[in-house]
Amino acid sequence: MPVRSACTPTIDARSRLESARVLAIGGASVEHSYAIAGEFEADRKYSTDPQPRLAGGSAINHACRLLALGVDVEPIVPLAKADPLCSVIVRALDEAEQTGHGSYRRTDLLIRGAELTTPYTTIIRQGASRAALNEFSPVLMERFAEHLDRQLSRLASSRKRPDLVAIGHIHADRRAQDMHGVGHGGALTEQILMADSLSSARRYVNFGSAQFELGARRWERTLRDSVDVFQLDIGEARRFCHDAGLERLSLEEILGWFRDRCTVVISLERFGAVGQLRGMDSAVAAWPYLLERVADSTGAGDAMGAGIMTSMLANPFDLETDDLDTRASKFASALAFGRLCAAYACTTVGGANECPSLEALVEFETSEKRHILEDGMVRAVTPHELFLIDRAFDN
Repeated sequence: MPVRSACTPTIDARSRLESARVLAIGGASVEHSYAIAGEFEADRKYSTDPQPRLAGGSAINHACRLLALGVDVEPIVPLAKADPLCSVIVRALDEAEQTGHGSYRRTDLLIRGAELTTPYTTIIRQGASRAALNEFSPVLMERFAEHLDRQLSRLASSRKRPDLVAIGHIHADRRAQDMHGVGHGGALTEQILMADSLSSARRYVNFGSAQFELGARRWERTLRDSVDVFQLDIGEARRFCHDAGLERLSLEEILGWFRDRCTVVISLERFGAVGQLRGMDSAVAAWPYLLERVADSTGAGDAMGAGIMTSMLANPFDLETDDLDTRASKFASALAFGRLCAAYACTTVGGANECPSLEALVEFETSEKRHILEDGMVRAVTPHELFLIDRAFDN
């Protein structure tokens, strides 16, 4: 059976992408990434070639990948104007804009303040694993809260509203005690999700640790009332649901908890995903690619999210006019396209570096087809398959 291209639905609906607009809110950081051969050992010195500083952070990763696919984006991010390193992030947005011919809003992109510095991340990579050391100032986190409030107020008076809001890792939404007394405990995320100016937009949420570690009970009502799609990886899903009253925190139980709350996407290692549409009894899946070489997994989840958002804009899977089978098929196609975007991201270093156009994704997919069984899409995942995924990740 020939393998159907995961890019086909998006290519067929390209005109919809060209007219769409996404609001990307979340993290932005300058990343310095190092690869270490062998096992990391404390009290040992490592030598490395000079490494470039690259753009990263959830909202920048989302924005750059969407721009490269031809979608217009408006980022709301914690970028310090006084910090020369913010140019690294602006340059990444410019390059992605040129790749896909989308455009991004430059006005009020940067936060003013002589004492402010842009968040900085040091990443240590060992094979497909990585550790990240994040540096960001409490002062910038407070200024970001003010910046967000101004931008939401501006949108309220704007005639052109976004079609989709992407919410990534908002560091300032951690518990106050976690960051020198600065922390909004989820209030900023909630402010975005409940903003009247964004009420007509679909909402795609891809939490970071500051948000999902607040627990499922903190977000239960928000997910049910204000979120269209919620994404996290399988380890994050277990941590998120630690207070949800689940007996074993199995994948089947977690999907059951989400069933009547919102559509959920749970990403798996090697860039596959299991997803469940709100109200549906069975999950769908895009099984992982079997890539032979992984350069860097940084930002792979954000790349997957950007791919699924692109599918939502090009070929929506949440239209109530469609029957359930059609919606499930479109949802599986969205997961397959997101998986392709994530796999491509892992062949490059950095979360927002060398973002591909649609044409580049088609070429990559063609070269990787030998690593896929049929199209890798399953429209009804069995409990036994969910059990096997649990066992694989338990080990």
